[in-house]
Formats: sequence, structure tokens, C-alpha cells
Amino acid sequence: MEQTHETLKQQLSALSQRYPDLGNRLAETAQKLKTAGTPAAKTLVDELIAYSQDFSKIQQTLISQGQPTASQATSVQQLENLLPNLKPAPTHQKTHQQALQILERVLSLTHNEQKDFPPLQTAQNQARELQTAISQQTNQLHSGAEALATGNHPLVALVNLVEKQDSLDDNQWGILEEQITGAFGKSLGVAISRGKINFTVKTTVVSAVTAPKPAIPDIVILDEPQGSRGPELIIVPSIDVTKLPPTIDGKNIFFGNAPLVGKTQEKATLSNINLKILVHLQGFGDRTFAAREYAGTRGQGRRLEAFQINIDPAIAGLSLRYMAHIAAIGDTPLTPEGELVGERGKNRQIEGLAIELIGPQAPNYTVFYTAHIQNKGDVPVCTNGEYCGTKGQGLRIEGMKIWIEAK
Repeated sequence: MEQTHETLKQQLSALSQRYPDLGNRLAETAQKLKTAGTPAAKTLVDELIAYSQDFSKIQQTLISQGQPTASQATSVQQLENLLPNLKPAPTHQKTHQQALQILERVLSLTHNEQKDFPPLQTAQNQARELQTAISQQTNQLHSGAEALATGNHPLVALVNLVEKQDSLDDNQWGILEEQITGAFGKSLGVAISRGKINFTVKTTVVSAVTAPKPAIPDIVILDEPQGSRGPELIIVPSIDVTKLPPTIDGKNIFFGNAPLVGKTQEKATLSNINLKILVHLQGFGDRTFAAREYAGTRGQGRRLEAFQINIDPAIAGLSLRYMAHIAAIGDTPLTPEGELVGERGKNRQIEGLAIELIGPQAPNYTVFYTAHIQNKGDVPVCTNGEYCGTKGQGLRIEGMKIWIEAK
């Protein structure tokens, strides 16, 4: 407020220096126009317009600073008379605002699987108490607000561990987890490390067209909670799909696709093999998908940590096996159908994968797969044991799509 007061004072002073000369020139021009019909010079008209615009800007600034009568002012002198009414804001106001923003972030946290998670409730109850106390204390700095604004509070550690977990090194992670454990118990830090604590976002339910059995659950579109709007994320609850649903075009589709209006659902045939694909995703845990469904995220920075594939229903003489390249571990052995490759709760990303068909019927089919890779996007489709991904570059796979076709 003090800076605004000084800026307005300087701007009004500049206008005061301009209007005497501008007024004299306008008077001369008016006389010439009256006696001889001489029009005003363009430069004078431009100066008059600029003066009027500057006057209006100062009016708007005063109004925004709690001086509504500025809208009725018609002269620089009237605007100058309003300056003494501007009161400097308390020095602690900015600190309180920063603290309240952090508390709002704490209150937006939820547990993915347990709505009433006691350790998180304890932290949020503390946040609510601080929120009330800071909001009510307007005459001086609240000690809790200062601790929050300077980062010396367990609630700040809680926000940072959830928000920045992908960018923290082991030492930073350990420090934050220790602060959280000391304040709220060990189980809260464990839940965060397993990706079960996340920030909530506003939800809008969109009706989905119901196809013949199996029914497709409602689709929930999640919007990013802060600042500029992030990519949309569509989540469909996990189901066992026995028929291949049609696809829908669009980016950032997550956890399967919804059927298009008027589009007939395909029937499973020998050229259209159904799959049951389980993936473990950072922040979401285990989810199940069907063939040709995109399993993962785009633009969300979430890693694929494990996966498991089954031909469902099984086909006599046809099976598959797969491997993955895992950060800090390397290539896994080829894993038989139905077994998990990768790790849950270890925060290790899958960076590449390969899938191949086996069995007497394998020569009659082709397995196709592609992935969405960090900094690379969607990569070309691979087939029959080809490696899809990177090695030694530290780039995570964020999602994948798999299907089998008859030759």
C-alpha cells in the first residue's frame, strides 16, 4: 500500500505539471477555431487523449484501493485530496496471506483409498485451527503464520513432500519425512511414499453412454486446481472388460475410453483378442484396463511402476510373456503371463518394455504395443518382442497401449 501511495503521488504530480501548458494551448486553439475555423493540431489532440487516459488510470487505481468516490472526481486536485485516505497495509499482512495459502493446500489433501485417514485428519485439524487463528489476528503477526511462511512448520513439509516428491533427492525426502513423522506419525509419511496422498481437484460428472454389457461406469473429468489450467485427466473406475469397447479420439485419456454415440461395439473374434491389463501408477495404485485402452497419463508427470497382462478369456495354444527395464535395477527376466513385472511402493519407474507371444498359436497372431515416454511423447508402435522405451536416460514411461491381432 505504501508503494501504491507513493506511485499515485508521483503520477498526480506529473499530471499537475502537464495541465497548465495543455490548458493554455487548448484555449488558444479554441479561440482560433471560434474566429477562423482553424482545427486543432493532431499532436495537441493526441496529448489531450493521453492526459485523459492517465487521469482515468489513476481514478481506477484509487477505486481499487478502497476509494470509490474517485469515480466522481473531475480534476487532479480532487484526486489529490483522496491520497491521505490511503492507509498503509500492516507489515504482517503479506506473511498471513502466504500462510493461509499453504493451509489451503493442506486442506485439499486426500487419501486415495481411505476417506477418513486419521493421520491426515490430525494434520488438517491443525491446519483449520491455524487458519481460524491467523484470519482473526489482524493487529499483529501470528507466530504460526511466520513459521508457515518461512517454511519452518511440519505442515509445509507435508505439502512439499506430496507436491515435490518426484524432484526430491533421498536426503531431502528423508528430512521432510522425519518432520512429518515427528508431528503426525509414521503412517502419514508411508502413505505419501506409496502415492496414496494427493491434492484434490474440482470434479464435474459427465454422463456416459451405456453400451451393452459390460456397462461402462461414469466418467469423471478432473481439472487442475491451481493457476493455469493443466491437461484434463479422465478416470474410469477399474472393471473387468469381456468385450472390447470402441475407442474415442482425444488426448490425455486416462483409464480407458468411453463409447461414441451411435457407434456399434465390436464383438470379440479370433482377430480381436481381449486382454486384461493391470498397471500400477504413481499416485493411483493398481488399475485394470482392456486391449487398446490407454493405461496411464499424459502431461501429468506420473510414472508407470509395474504391470501385468493376461489374455482374457484365455485362448488355447496362445500365451504371452514380457519384460521391463526398471530404473536402478535394469532389465527384468521375461515374465510369464499373469505375473507382475515391476515393483509397488518402491518409487522406481519403468523406462522400457517388450512383449512377445508364445505357444503353438503364436505364429498366427501379432502383439502390438506403444508407450508414452517422458519428454518424447507417444513412440512408434512395436511388435513381437521389440524393445519399446529407453535405457540409461532416466525417462519414465507414463502410459501404454497393448493389443493383439490375427495375421
